This record gives sequence, C-alpha cells and structure tokens, in this order.
Amino acid sequence: MGTIENTEIGAQSETSKGEEADKPRDQNPSSPPGRLVLLVRHGQTSYNVEGRLPGQLPGISLTDEGRRQAQRVAVALSGIPLSSVISSPLERARETAEIVARGWALPLRLDARLMDTNVGPWAGQKLDELAKADPRWKEYVEHPNQPPEGIESFLDVQARTVPVVEDIRRDQSYGQYIAVITHADVVKLILAHYTGLASERARFLMVANASISALAFPADGEPHLLALNWNALPEWLSPPRVPSQPESKPAGHQAT
Repeated sequence: MGTIENTEIGAQSETSKGEEADKPRDQNPSSPPGRLVLLVRHGQTSYNVEGRLPGQLPGISLTDEGRRQAQRVAVALSGIPLSSVISSPLERARETAEIVARGWALPLRLDARLMDTNVGPWAGQKLDELAKADPRWKEYVEHPNQPPEGIESFLDVQARTVPVVEDIRRDQSYGQYIAVITHADVVKLILAHYTGLASERARFLMVANASISALAFPADGEPHLLALNWNALPEWLSPPRVPSQPESKPAGHQAT
C-alpha cells in the first residue's frame, strides 16, 4: 500500500521548495480537509464460490475464506489512521466491515444506499444457467443501462451510491481516512463516476473479493485514483482454472 501511505491528501502542488516555504499556509477553517476514500469489496461468500447472483438477498454470509480475506484487508489498512468505516447493510459487507472496524475500535455506520444491484427475480440463480435460460440476462450484461422491468440499471445504482461519497466529502465528522465496504458493482460505478468512465463501461473493471480501491479527494482540485483492485494475494497471479466443460458466461460480469 505504499502509494496510498505516501500520498498527502489535500497537499498543494509544489512550485519550488523555497517559494513554498515562504508562502503562508491557508488556515481557513471553512476549507474542508482532503479525504482518502478506500472502497473495499466484501470477502468471499458461498454465492461467489457457486457462481450465483446474490443481488440484495439477505442472509448471505462470508465463508471461512471470506473472513480470512477480511482479516487481510484489516492488516493491510493497519498503517492508515482510519477515521470511519461505512458499510452496506447486507450481511457479507457488514461482516467484512466489522472485521475492518474492530482494529480501530470504530463504530460501524450502515448505509442502505451502498447495497448491491437489485436484480429482482434473478437473485439466487447461477450465472451460467441464467445465461442459457434467459436471453434478457445477456442483453442486460451487455447493456446494463437498459434493464428489463424490475431490474436496477447501472445508472440507477450510480445515482444512489455516488451521493454517499459526496456526503463523506462534505461532512467533516467522517474524518480524513474512510473505508467504505460494499459490493463489486458499487465499487465499479463509484470509480467510473470519479474517473470519467461511462457507466456501461464499468462492467469491464475487475473488482475481486476483499480488494481495495482508493480515491483521493484533495481539499482543492480534482479527485484522483490511487489504487484499483489492490489485493495482497491477487487472483490474476494464480493459474487460471480449467473448466470441465465449455462455459457460456457473458464477459464482463461478476457475482457481486
């Protein structure tokens, strides 16, 4: 996490060391401090292992491996003075957040706006079977802003989740180092918003279980991306699994 730890949030750009030393620092108390927002996807669940679409179903908890992953996140963030931990109320995110918050003895803030994409009747189904049985699913994967009735579009997810980050930017009670524990689609769409990526293209971002992505919000200036899908044990370093039979899964979607 060297990139994150060595970044001074809200620091002014330097012209020269001599000139900067002679300039008075801005002591305006109304000027909000910078923020570091750490977007963490929850740890592994049985739905992830089985390739099922969880949506907003309750009762989906972490596996033993998911809890180990959450502990690795807590260790990875131990060098950062976390000031707040905010989580989706869905069990898999909340359990991850509780493990992260425990190390700093921080109260956990739950925000329903951070819940996973509402996929309606598709929730609980296996992705492979869904791709074979329902042509609307493939259409949705390829055009997530044109969903069938009862399914949430990427634009709708983005419209409810980005305001969470904007609240963090405005409200100084959150402090400067905030962990947001949520779901893959949510992380992708928040990152897309702040990096200027079209929401439909967010599906091509990879956000693994228990990965950390980081956005810096300087006191003045534009936000910038510090990390995407950072993981102490990244999945892409492992040899790919060879399927026992050909799969017909549309590209670009993760079980979140």
